[in-house]
Amino acid sequence: MPQLDSRFIRSQFPAFEEPSLNGWGFFENAGGSYACRQVISRLTHYYTRTKVQPYYGFPASMAAGAAMDEAYARMAAYLNVGEDEVHFGPSTTQNLYVLARAFRELWDKGDEIIVTNQDHEANSGFWRRLEKTGMVVKEWGIDPRTGRLNPGDLDALFSARTRLLAFPHCSNIIAHVNPVAEIAARAKAAGAFVVVDGVSYAPHGCLMSGPWGRTSIFSPFTRPGGRIWGS
Repeated sequence: MPQLDSRFIRSQFPAFEEPSLNGWGFFENAGGSYACRQVISRLTHYYTRTKVQPYYGFPASMAAGAAMDEAYARMAAYLNVGEDEVHFGPSTTQNLYVLARAFRELWDKGDEIIVTNQDHEANSGFWRRLEKTGMVVKEWGIDPRTGRLNPGDLDALFSARTRLLAFPHCSNIIAHVNPVAEIAARAKAAGAFVVVDGVSYAPHGCLMSGPWGRTSIFSPFTRPGGRIWGS
């Protein structure tokens, strides 16, 4: 296996060359990440050349529209989904808030949602709050000895009224990667939608949502200026 070239990787981040940051280590979340020079270059290009309404007939506007089209095409290829299945939004949290509100309009009181106690708040809190509107919220709990989720436990949670299952691609505490394809297949067999929080996993592996059926995967790609989710 080739050795990771940490010097090359560090050379792509101008923050390592900034004297005022010398001697400091930053262990913040994605909202506080320093960007690589390629992202900075793209942002500079946007703010200095194409920060206009896209898809109009003048050059800067046409270039802006072409850049947006390219972003959708590249992200769709990365996620193995169609371009019409990719949505760029301000944050994973806000996207999930909107999705939860939209789904609620489709469901009846007494319909059920399954969440986990392994999830980040963003992929759990909004679904849990729907309990106040008449939804039934069930919790798929981790094994307290291992911190892992057991897909077999879902059989006792699914019912004819299960509408959605929300869980993380991987735990941001113990780093265990959940078997998303297996879990999504179980949910699909039960007639439920699936919402996967890919925030912790996205920086470390490829997200392949195409084979997962009725699945929405939420993931922040920062710091280009926004996050994406594909359904």
